Amino acid sequence: MEKSPRAQTKSATAASIPAPAVKPAAPAGPRELGWLPDSVYTGEKFEAGMAFFADAHGRIARFSREPKDLAIARRLPGQAALPGFVNGHSHAWHRAIRGRAEARSRVANEPLATWHEALTRTAGGLTGEEIFDTARMAFLEMLASGITCVGEFHDLHHQPDGSPWPEPNFLAQEILRAAHDVGIRIALFQVANAMGGPPRTVIASADQFVRDTEVLRGFLEKNFPADEAWLGVGASGVGAVPPDFLKAISTYAHTQKLRLHVQVSERAIDHEACIAAHGRTPIALLAERGLVDKRFTAVNAIHLSDDDVKLLGAARAVVCACPTSARNLGLGATPVEKLLAAGATLALGSDTQVQIDLLEDARLLEYALRTGRAQRAVLAPDSATPLFHAATFAGARSLGATGGALDVGRPADFFTVNLFDPSIAGAEPGALLNNLVFSLERRAIREVWIGGRQLVVNGRHAQQGAIVGRFVDSQRRLWAS
Repeated sequence: MEKSPRAQTKSATAASIPAPAVKPAAPAGPRELGWLPDSVYTGEKFEAGMAFFADAHGRIARFSREPKDLAIARRLPGQAALPGFVNGHSHAWHRAIRGRAEARSRVANEPLATWHEALTRTAGGLTGEEIFDTARMAFLEMLASGITCVGEFHDLHHQPDGSPWPEPNFLAQEILRAAHDVGIRIALFQVANAMGGPPRTVIASADQFVRDTEVLRGFLEKNFPADEAWLGVGASGVGAVPPDFLKAISTYAHTQKLRLHVQVSERAIDHEACIAAHGRTPIALLAERGLVDKRFTAVNAIHLSDDDVKLLGAARAVVCACPTSARNLGLGATPVEKLLAAGATLALGSDTQVQIDLLEDARLLEYALRTGRAQRAVLAPDSATPLFHAATFAGARSLGATGGALDVGRPADFFTVNLFDPSIAGAEPGALLNNLVFSLERRAIREVWIGGRQLVVNGRHAQQGAIVGRFVDSQRRLWAS
């Protein structure tokens, strides 16, 4: 059995999570901060000669072209400013598996056997402190790619043998501590899994799940500003959570007005097993239990019937596609064209962390459609706009976040790109969004700001060396034999 939280390290205790003195936290420096990039994306186009300003709480207060305002704003020469990306679905601890499960499966009729072996080994081998280090590594990489908010699908609850921690929400607190340390906003989804998977992911009782989740909700409200860290509820799939358990989750989420995310119809075999067991598709089963509404997000949702698509659209639900992860695992492609036509909202997620780049995810969606249709610009006449929307505002809606756009009243969460980076050099304002969505290399991201605080300078986080070093040490120990 792993050591108790207190025995591992002082830094691993819940008490080490600092409670910011101001809610929300105010940026350091003057009462009002302003920025003047060469151009700023306002949601419809890039505009030059425009400064934007944040108040003492890190929220955008105004945009201005007045000469006196342009004179006092901080110049960001050679850069364009865009709203921070929102990562709708993340398993931070999966960052430890990257590159460890790429061999072909030796098990007949189970193409994911190699992946599940690596997953089980990692889940059983990571200490609480190493889960913190791995989460910091994933969140650092997200920030460096322009992601300012993440929806973390927290499913690693117990000690490796499945026994509870003295503090049941210890690992959730470690994930929160990692996000706070790096500086990224986080929607922490407490995930239900009643059967299957590594022992430390299983919470067999719906009553226990609700009790632990309610305690975690109180912890979050006490220790974090509401827009820095907040709670959501999730389920790892209809095959892993019995119908009555799903109903209890739905009731709790609706009572507390929490976002609800479910991994659903990721593999054809799981989709078909649900139909065989319940006489209906996973989406239909979730709708029957009252889960599918405008606060609901279906994660991956690859194998959908036409009726499923209509149901999600009619509910104005969100679908979070994770195309890089799905492509890596050989799962298939989310039917995004049908979903958008039906009225559903499309968000994006990094899921297994095989690569953390939401623009790559965005372009993969369009390219899959182009390959299948032998046409161009399939998703929309101007595909770049809805794809960028999926990586920003739609993700914020899925998580219940306040960011996702540079608007007055929203937080000053943004990143800048080097307009002279070889991947986008020469793009005039009218072509810049297309260049960003379809061509930008991640090295072009220069600065990242969250709530008016600069966290990435010239592509580097202040703690990058220490975070990477600790993660490397953890990987060496985990994969030594």
